[in-house]
Amino acid sequence: MSVFDAPAPAGGLLPLVPDISGEDDPPRPVPMTAGQACCGCSTHAQRLWQGPHALPVCTLCWLTGHLDSPTALHGHLAWLPDAPAADLINLQRRALIALRSGDRATRRDGRRVWNWLSRHAREVVNMWGTARASEFARAMQRLSPARRKAMQHRLEGCVLILPPDVFDDLTLLLPEGRTAENAVQTPCWQTYTRSDLYAKPPHPLD
Repeated sequence: MSVFDAPAPAGGLLPLVPDISGEDDPPRPVPMTAGQACCGCSTHAQRLWQGPHALPVCTLCWLTGHLDSPTALHGHLAWLPDAPAADLINLQRRALIALRSGDRATRRDGRRVWNWLSRHAREVVNMWGTARASEFARAMQRLSPARRKAMQHRLEGCVLILPPDVFDDLTLLLPEGRTAENAVQTPCWQTYTRSDLYAKPPHPLD
């Protein structure tokens, strides 16, 4: 049972803690209906996943709770405890979309932000000896429910970071009414890409 197999807290978002589902036949993403938002990060994504309780979640949030899925296995966990997981999910979404832009400057900015997110896998490696989502998924599959829950508690503050080329279909990432060219043209994105925070030299994990 995944974290998404339970109702969201009243008036709140689903907890975005790395988890596995154990599903043999996972659901498929479907086009969103008007006004539908992800219950994990509030994004109005073009396509959403419907959980067992009919709670819609975007692709990045769904993968966070399904580390045992083929796509999530390509990612790694990064330690970023000082920002809400929902904000980091949305920042990663913009970076992944920017990397698919036809504009060179936009791709460069997307790479800088993605590299910054990815660099925080170092903290996970230092603590656990690995940051690979596949290894965490295998470990969770072997644990009893109680020990799995304890492991999840220790993983709070971690976010799943996916490779830039993992998505062939951008509708899995794009917000409603947006294209790869205009999805990142927001005041928030401009604030992030102008910040010196993302201008550090690349780390070997990048």
